[in-house]
Amino acid sequence: MTISQLVQRSGAQMRVFDLGRRIGEISTTDFDAIEELAKPYPAPYLKHAWLGIFSWNPDKPGQHNIWFLKLPLDERNVLLPGPRDAFLEHWLRVVQAPTKQHGDAPCSYKPDGNRMAYFHALALRTLDQPATQYYATARAYLSGDNGWENWQQLGLQGLAEVVARIDEDNNDVLLCQAMTKMAAVPRNVLLGFLENATPGLNLTLAISDALAQVVAGSASAADLAAFARGLSGSSSVPQRQLLLGAILAHPEARSIEVLSAIGSRCWLDLSEERLQIYLEHLAAFGQDSFITLIADLMTLPSMRERILLAFRNPERSDTLSSAIGKLMNLARENMQ
Repeated sequence: MTISQLVQRSGAQMRVFDLGRRIGEISTTDFDAIEELAKPYPAPYLKHAWLGIFSWNPDKPGQHNIWFLKLPLDERNVLLPGPRDAFLEHWLRVVQAPTKQHGDAPCSYKPDGNRMAYFHALALRTLDQPATQYYATARAYLSGDNGWENWQQLGLQGLAEVVARIDEDNNDVLLCQAMTKMAAVPRNVLLGFLENATPGLNLTLAISDALAQVVAGSASAADLAAFARGLSGSSSVPQRQLLLGAILAHPEARSIEVLSAIGSRCWLDLSEERLQIYLEHLAAFGQDSFITLIADLMTLPSMRERILLAFRNPERSDTLSSAIGKLMNLARENMQ
């Protein structure tokens, strides 16, 4: 039995979301193929599939299940069925004896607050339920009516719901107008939620203007990491690649916070010169971080070939050459 089959047999409907690098829906067809081991997981993160599974029965309003699962993958990014089966066995015991204490389910985990807020926002949309009261508060702030420095009343949930409903209530226009005026704290939180969306050209340009303002001042590593995340899903590929290049050129881009954000969210745009600069920054930061982030990147589709090609660049620095040599030695040791 698979998770999909278990939910179907209960008469419920289901939505599956990838919660690893960015939060995005996995189609039923793709998830079936992943569970049947016929398709690799599309965007592994730290060798796992990080899933949020939401199920509900249309005949039983108000009743639903939410599972957060961290399922291990093999070297081909194919699901390892054993841990998934252990979770299913646990859940069947819960169904058969709902009043007993069964402990935590195998492979379960608790997402951080930002991911919980955004997942909840998506669940409300899925069920066609109204937004929470925090939604109106967030929209009032983004309109500027309450003053841009009066953001302390904002909650994660309200900003998450604005982004999850970016195609409703002219929220995209509201975000465009607010982006260069917001205080740094709510702006960076909002950019973190935007990594899960697909900003269009106008919003991408507004984010670009805000980035220019920050860089002209005193941009911190946290600022640059937030902008990298917020731009990572933009539909305007040339613009987002240009802005990623600008972020990589900033001195604060050599921090692990920025390098981690770029590696985990912006991998689609890490190619050619941008990839070479990224590798140089990473090698200069330290061997442990170099090994960890490169190993993670190499699990992504097409990234292994890109990285190995960049490793052979004759113009690479001595620092990068040394880091590559140590990485290759470690790989050979692990194969012995």
